[in-house]
Amino acid sequence: MKYFIQTFGCQMNKSDSELIAFVLEQIGGQKAQDVEQADLVVINVCSVRQSAVHRVYSLIKKLKEQKKKIVLTGCLLPSDRKKLQDKVNLIFNIKEIFQLPKKLKKIGIAIGQSKISVSSLRKNYLEIKPLYSSFFSAYVPIMTGCNNFCAYCVVPYVRGREVSRSPLLVLKETKKLLAKGCKRIILLGQNVNSYQGEIGEKTIDFSQLLKMIVSLPGKFWLSFITSHPKDLSDKLIKTVFSSDKICKYFHLPIQSGSDRILKKMNRGYKVEQYKKIIEKIKKEASKKKIDVAISTDIIVGFPSETNSDFEKSASLMEKIKFDMAYIAQYSSRPLTFASSFKDNVDSSKKEKRQEKLFKILFKTALNNNKKYLNKEARVLITGFDKKGFIHGETSLFKNVRILNNDNLTRVGEFVKVKIVKATPWGLTGRILYFSET
Repeated sequence: MKYFIQTFGCQMNKSDSELIAFVLEQIGGQKAQDVEQADLVVINVCSVRQSAVHRVYSLIKKLKEQKKKIVLTGCLLPSDRKKLQDKVNLIFNIKEIFQLPKKLKKIGIAIGQSKISVSSLRKNYLEIKPLYSSFFSAYVPIMTGCNNFCAYCVVPYVRGREVSRSPLLVLKETKKLLAKGCKRIILLGQNVNSYQGEIGEKTIDFSQLLKMIVSLPGKFWLSFITSHPKDLSDKLIKTVFSSDKICKYFHLPIQSGSDRILKKMNRGYKVEQYKKIIEKIKKEASKKKIDVAISTDIIVGFPSETNSDFEKSASLMEKIKFDMAYIAQYSSRPLTFASSFKDNVDSSKKEKRQEKLFKILFKTALNNNKKYLNKEARVLITGFDKKGFIHGETSLFKNVRILNNDNLTRVGEFVKVKIVKATPWGLTGRILYFSET
């Protein structure tokens, strides 16, 4: 049985796909190079935005024409599940992945000799060993679910309430990755600030978890996504700047620069509070003489957003000067509180507002990246393109295209690079020497 997994959505979905791949390999599956070669196609769905759902529907139509066996999982709303259940062979909840082998057998998927007993698959799905898609960079989920119930967001409805993994299990997984040569660990959670793990009767918060991980031996980068502005603490900021291993990268979604809209979104903070957090981060970076990168999410056209509300978002972007921003047009999602609001901002206005924010981002991202010109940067090599250029990333997730290739550079190595060109979306440089420090 050859399988292919198509993943839509966030990093948590990508991590879940690695769990699915592991289970499929254990029951004799072989990964296909593309959809065309696969007998079974697993679609890991994202329902956060309507545009992603449209892509899923289009893909299913194409796969049905090719007579593929189709399995759906992921963040799937009940309304979409109902519409799709007759168009696919199987829909399963990722939390019930331990039942997947039995369900595949029922729909006629040939299962080979299993490498493990199906009963040994743990019923806590996050404890299944992933089939990591990279040997040098790995996602490590520390929690799942969300308790925030932002007015526009389906995550609490499709992923459930927050559940934190045991810190000891997170450490165990991280140790194994580092022992195999992994160079970058990315901790995942819908809101990592809310992490509350337990060791016996002792509760471990996120800052404590970070300190436990950086105490592990080895030279590696540790980063995390995502944080929520309403509860990002001074303690966490200080923890991030306390270790060279922790990447000074904060993804901190603002969503709107208008207090009125933030209240309607049920975000739990005001713009001034957000600004103070950014000021603290930048002040700590300045004090330590360390570069920091800050990215965000912004929604344009949320119900009742006026020109004045929008201009406050634009002004905030210009003031904070984000390194990256994921700017989305609002789309109503079933089950959410905002679905009861009248979507009264027309699509052309949403598009114009989105375009204006993109222009601001282009300017601020370019100016931020120009700071690296003629400076040295430590880069993790991530791959090669068809033209032979090496590609990598800095600890701040800056994409780097490397001009020289001495045929000694390998994926997963750290190198020192001199930056010679900057664009809004990345850097270009030349390798100076290999760097494990």
